[in-house]
Amino acid sequence: MRSESTRANAKESDAPLLQVRGLTHHFPARGGRHRIVHALENVSFTLTHGRTLGLVGESGCGKSTCARCIVRILNPSAGQVLLDGQDITHIPQKRLLPVRRKMQMVFQDPYTALNARMTVRDIVAEPLRAQRSYSSGETREMVGEMLSRVGLTREHENRYAHELSGGQRQRVGIARALILKPALVLCDEPISALDVSIQAQVINLLRDFQQELGLAYLFIAHDLSMVRYVSDSVGVMYMGELVELSDGGDLYTRPLHPYTQGLLESIPIPNPRVARENTARGLTGDIASPIDPPPGCRFHTRCPRAAARCKSEPPLLKEAAPGHWTACHLV
Repeated sequence: MRSESTRANAKESDAPLLQVRGLTHHFPARGGRHRIVHALENVSFTLTHGRTLGLVGESGCGKSTCARCIVRILNPSAGQVLLDGQDITHIPQKRLLPVRRKMQMVFQDPYTALNARMTVRDIVAEPLRAQRSYSSGETREMVGEMLSRVGLTREHENRYAHELSGGQRQRVGIARALILKPALVLCDEPISALDVSIQAQVINLLRDFQQELGLAYLFIAHDLSMVRYVSDSVGVMYMGELVELSDGGDLYTRPLHPYTQGLLESIPIPNPRVARENTARGLTGDIASPIDPPPGCRFHTRCPRAAARCKSEPPLLKEAAPGHWTACHLV
């Protein structure tokens, strides 16, 4: 999904746009001063201009927390986030305004992500007004043009979120995220709340903008088939940790981590006869508590191949094959 636009020229395309190094975030837990939720632990990856990194994993594995730490909705407990070489990890909120021009976010629920008291015009114009760089005439023109490009009309400008369908709300969210023409867009399950027919429209819309503007996407989703379709590389998370990272095609054809293998085996099979033969495959057991994660490899309580070393020594993310990284003692 590389872009041919001016922004993603040959010089920029291989340069790291986003560098995440050892990103960690802990939430305080109820029931005691020293109890914490280990939501994100030592996550590292790099994303270059014009490319898409898919992030997958079960609910509660830390995907959304990772995205929110990157855009500084949440302040990381440890680690670094570099955007175009600039460390934005500890920049005060008041000084984040220029950074917001470079990266935006599309949220999972298009209804709660939109202000119910604001019209569509005001919602899409809000980033422009926050930057204070555009006149009212320029703002009106840019909002109208962006709404047209996401498939909405002037008639939608005076409507409120409750007057729109789910697909139209998500288009408004995309228009708001792209109005400043950022270099990086973080998509937090942008299609999970939509009908299947609308999902394809939203995905094609995102791909069109990527090809035109050279955008880089961090695409978070549960749908492994969709992630394979949109992503250049895929990262797999389990209990806050990145357990596998690889080019999309290689991860799907040659998964190395037992958790990734279980995820892929859990994908529904449309053939009922084949599906019945594979009922014993896939993931079993329950995820351990993130308040009290197990020692060693966090997946060892569900891993069918766990050895004694897995129960005591945390595995490091290592390059098991060219461009294919995994955190497993058995690989």
